[in-house]
Amino acid sequence: MKKILAVVFTALLLVGCRNLPKEGKTFFDQAKYEPAINTYKQILGIKTATEQQRINANFMLAECYRLSNRQKNAVNYYKAAIDLGKTNDNVLFHYANALKASGNYEEAAKYFEQYFMGGGKDEYVKLAKQEKDQAKAIRTIISTPSFSTIQNCDGINTPTGDFGATILQKKLVFASARRNEKVFQTNGLGFNDLYVYNFTDSAKCQGDIVPFFNQNINSLGSHEASATFSPDGKTMFFARSNKGEKGETLKQVKIFKSTFNGTEWTDATILSPISTDTLDIWDGCPSLSADGKTLYFASNRSNDTYGGIDIFKATKDATGGWGNIQNLGKPFNTEGDDMFPYQNAAGRLFFASNGHTGLGGLDIFTVDTTKVIDPTTQKEKLEFKIRNVGVPINSPSDDFGMVFSNKTDGYFSSNRTTDGAKGDDDIYLFKNDSIYQKKVTYYLQGIAYGKNIKGVESVLAGTQLTLKNDKGEVIDQATADENGKFKFPKKVEIDKVYGVFATKGKEYLDNDTLFSSVGKGVKDITKLPKKDNDIFFDTRITLRENFLVEKRDKKGKLIIPEITILYDYDKADIRQDAAVILDEFFGFLKEYLDEYPNQVVEMGSHTDSRGNDKYNQKLAQRRADSAVAYLVKKGTPMDRIRAKGYGESEPKIKNAKTEPEHQQNRRTTVKTIDKSLVK
Repeated sequence: MKKILAVVFTALLLVGCRNLPKEGKTFFDQAKYEPAINTYKQILGIKTATEQQRINANFMLAECYRLSNRQKNAVNYYKAAIDLGKTNDNVLFHYANALKASGNYEEAAKYFEQYFMGGGKDEYVKLAKQEKDQAKAIRTIISTPSFSTIQNCDGINTPTGDFGATILQKKLVFASARRNEKVFQTNGLGFNDLYVYNFTDSAKCQGDIVPFFNQNINSLGSHEASATFSPDGKTMFFARSNKGEKGETLKQVKIFKSTFNGTEWTDATILSPISTDTLDIWDGCPSLSADGKTLYFASNRSNDTYGGIDIFKATKDATGGWGNIQNLGKPFNTEGDDMFPYQNAAGRLFFASNGHTGLGGLDIFTVDTTKVIDPTTQKEKLEFKIRNVGVPINSPSDDFGMVFSNKTDGYFSSNRTTDGAKGDDDIYLFKNDSIYQKKVTYYLQGIAYGKNIKGVESVLAGTQLTLKNDKGEVIDQATADENGKFKFPKKVEIDKVYGVFATKGKEYLDNDTLFSSVGKGVKDITKLPKKDNDIFFDTRITLRENFLVEKRDKKGKLIIPEITILYDYDKADIRQDAAVILDEFFGFLKEYLDEYPNQVVEMGSHTDSRGNDKYNQKLAQRRADSAVAYLVKKGTPMDRIRAKGYGESEPKIKNAKTEPEHQQNRRTTVKTIDKSLVK
């Protein structure tokens, strides 16, 4: 009987005088996620809730956490809904994002792939493909050495949200919900107000905190955040939300302006025409450029965005008003959310985005700018490259709101749970040592080529290379790959001269080349992109094919090397075509004789069998003498080369009958003789 009554009571609780599913949906539709979470957790606590009710409660809990920017809390509820059979409402896509926000990149990539293959909302399918394709890039971001160190600002942060730091006359202005005036039902925290942090020790984040100078700026029941100040500190722009009350004119978060009249900050007014109180458009994250002439901000004005929230800019005119509102466009803005723009004193732009390749949630990015020539107009233009600032500043959580207090240090905000986190959003101090402590390591790499006697080159795989210092001591060794490429593993130094010795067996002559790094170092390492930079010097090594290496035919018979030097009939003069061949041979011969100092090269001249033996012998000798004389004149030492006329005594083709056969017998052979055997 008690069991029956319990079932009846549960049924009444779910569908009777207090319909929990309906109540939760009402809260959810009103963006009151915190009471909605409490309601759906009650449903899960009812043992007799149906399977469908559990699926829906788990899914809605996950959605509440996602939409209130607590992705990590959503993971288990999405998984529970999926395990119970939930497949619609893009649950796989949202689950993958929640996994990524938790740092589980491999599992996230699997579900992004699954969602992409199964299809769904076009926008999400596109993003899912982008996410699954970015897995390798994420690993690179994580593994890239960082310039920066971070520390939680203990003197500022509380268990509630603290974020959006900006600098005003050596003071820190930030947003915080610490007043707890009442609970903001979207995330269960208080409303945000602006506060001022007066430093006593900025390096250790120590000082005292007071509400913003003028209490009229912090209104009851609204959020105030993202303050930015003009260079003279007398004009402030900030974001303020509506109060969520019926009949309220203000429809959304808007940008407001206040000025300092010498005594106090004036009552804030909406910044027209950038923001309009009657339009349901979100405008936030205002940030003035260093010169105060450009106001960057974020907005979701649907007719002028790439999707989600985009970054815009407005220009100050001669009257002090703001106009010429422009979307920054690609590559800054994406189909995701791009917000929290900030330009430092050097003019470099930083912003937060979940649309560019990141570690999860919002990541902080910077913009590298280079000048290039437009191939169409042939005029100079700026080219922008978006770069993730990396860890430890970025994490799987939301990281945003970067500002600099000097050239190298500053603040950012994050809702991570690591690195000394105190609560929801925390403010962190970062120190960047890249300007002063960047390192560069130099290496030597190159390509090995082989060159035949005609000067034709091709890459030479398997070449053995040895790197030596200026004392001839071996430093390192390398082997050329199948493409002839090689790289010495050990570093080289600047302003040194090195020797590179290359060998490829007897088939090629060795090569001993000098490489100088004098004057080749990076002039200004502060402009290098990374903290640890590898710079590769390139060199080219060419080995001559050994024309005189001993070769045998398939039967094992020794093959005598030959060069084709043609002579006019009954003459011994070197013709122009023969001179070209001898020039090629001289290039080889010079290197060969250097490598083999105990060898003498014999140039042997042969005739065909026509004519008598005695005459042919003399003709052959004259022709050999002509070839040797030509090479000596080019620079070959006389004691390293000799002429030998063979006449018709050593025909290549015996009993030759045709002119082509006779031509083969009229040839010049080359062989080597040990110097000690030459008389």
